[in-house]
Amino acid sequence: MHIGLAHEIVPAARLESRGDEIVRELLKCGPEAQRIAKELVSRVAGKPIDHEVISYTAGRIAEVRASDEGREGVQAFLDKRKPRWIES
Repeated sequence: MHIGLAHEIVPAARLESRGDEIVRELLKCGPEAQRIAKELVSRVAGKPIDHEVISYTAGRIAEVRASDEGREGVQAFLDKRKPRWIES
């Protein structure tokens, strides 16, 4: 909550189903990319957006895109198929 990631309120009756929807969406994302995104948010939260933060962020994003997982994600998109990390 303290870094502003909570952005939705649902009635108690919909809490579990909405949680399931969010989990399904998260499972579509590359697991390594998600891990790095969490690490990135943790590292830069509360810091001023300066050259160091921008450079670090751009570098981490470039690493993810160049990784096996990143290349698989792009290729899956181009091939109009699900990436390998999504179970059929």
